[in-house]
Amino acid sequence: MTRRGALRTAIVVSSVVLAGCTSVSHGRGSAHPTATAPSSSATATTSPDACPTSYAAPDPNRPRVDLDFDVSADLTAVSGREHITFTPDRSITELVFRLTANTAPSVAAGNSIRVTSATADHGAAAPTYTRAGAAASTQGGLLHIPFASTVAAGTTVSADIAFTVTLGNEAFDRFGRIGAGGGRYAWFASAEPLLAWERGYGWHTENMIDFTAESATSEAMQTNLTVTAPAADTVIMSGDPAPPPTAGRTRTWTSAISAARDISVAVGPFVTSDVTVQGVRLRVGGYSTQVRDGLVPEFVRAITQLASHFGPFPFPSLSIAALPLSGGGIEYPSSILMLSSSRSVAVHETAHQWFYAMVGDSQALHPWLDEAFASYAEHLVDGLPPSTPSDLIAPGTVDRSTESYGADAGAYYFVTYNKGSAALEAARAAAGANAWDAALRCYVNRNAWRIANPADLAAALHALPAALAVLRKAGALP
Repeated sequence: MTRRGALRTAIVVSSVVLAGCTSVSHGRGSAHPTATAPSSSATATTSPDACPTSYAAPDPNRPRVDLDFDVSADLTAVSGREHITFTPDRSITELVFRLTANTAPSVAAGNSIRVTSATADHGAAAPTYTRAGAAASTQGGLLHIPFASTVAAGTTVSADIAFTVTLGNEAFDRFGRIGAGGGRYAWFASAEPLLAWERGYGWHTENMIDFTAESATSEAMQTNLTVTAPAADTVIMSGDPAPPPTAGRTRTWTSAISAARDISVAVGPFVTSDVTVQGVRLRVGGYSTQVRDGLVPEFVRAITQLASHFGPFPFPSLSIAALPLSGGGIEYPSSILMLSSSRSVAVHETAHQWFYAMVGDSQALHPWLDEAFASYAEHLVDGLPPSTPSDLIAPGTVDRSTESYGADAGAYYFVTYNKGSAALEAARAAAGANAWDAALRCYVNRNAWRIANPADLAAALHALPAALAVLRKAGALP
């Protein structure tokens, strides 16, 4: 995600708009997996020198989720249904889902999620909830579905959840809406109860955080998405839906995504444009023709230039929803919510399609692995001037959880984004651009569609001691 005006200074809080991925220290105190931890979605290699020549395939045992959203006629609420099948790689005694809309900042803006029913097979009991830092007025931040007995590793389980999302008014978050006076738009993202599992690790039960940033960790899932919305509106969402025919009061939009960690949906009278760039179907929906036409070339440029550095665009399509609010942007797999026409915001959010959407990370434990890389990408393609030396020597350890910052959003954004990207730029200079770029391509190829951690990056850079030294001095690598 990007917060305009927050990336070059340590001053942010009320002016901040979502920027990428963030996180929280682990509630159990467990260590995150090392580079040698099992991960069936990673390409097997016999040595760090064995560089894959293409992206690893998504895990064949990844979760499957069917999501069905029904948006109310006045765009104030969404009724949702979720069916998920999941095969854990270790024994479990419960299912755990994260209720993202129940963070304190989101609820203060009028958003919330309420689960109305939750069932699972294998003799599951009634659901329970834990607060996990969520607003006191909500059910909690984590939904638990306990089993009557331990379910063995390799056993497929399924669950069905019904829920309602309430959308707040004119406050940018992953959830929100604008009334008739502002153009009548609504958007919701990470709106479903999000399976909080990481293969090779287990359940992520970190607390919600005290400011607007990400704190979820989720696997790339085979996702089928259905959205029913008022017939007069256009839906911009993850995946590549074709416009459905008008049918009475509502229209239903569908898409399928091979591997998505979560999804976003925007509804309103968008003016759309469709182009193809490097085989990627790019759809830009703006709240005006001028805004739409201004963003199209910026995203064409971003896709083209970033692919030349990191590899082919990870998804067959990218959908952009430009909303009539001021701020930055927030990324989702194959979709982006934009509140800015800034060139650097377009680059930052597009870079997240590689770093977070494809190469995942624990947004709760290692947020710099996507935010610093997305900020680095801005500088790499001239979206912003290079980082300054003062960014690199500023106080603060780059690899730390979001929760460790407490309510100090300014320090979080400065260290995670500014210092993190400065460290990456300095490491590239120390190693030499060609050697660094080649090693980074190895990291991306090997960790595609899995959840990476700092040790994975260190392994990819094993032959570049000067780069490793820079990143370790900044506190980015072990």
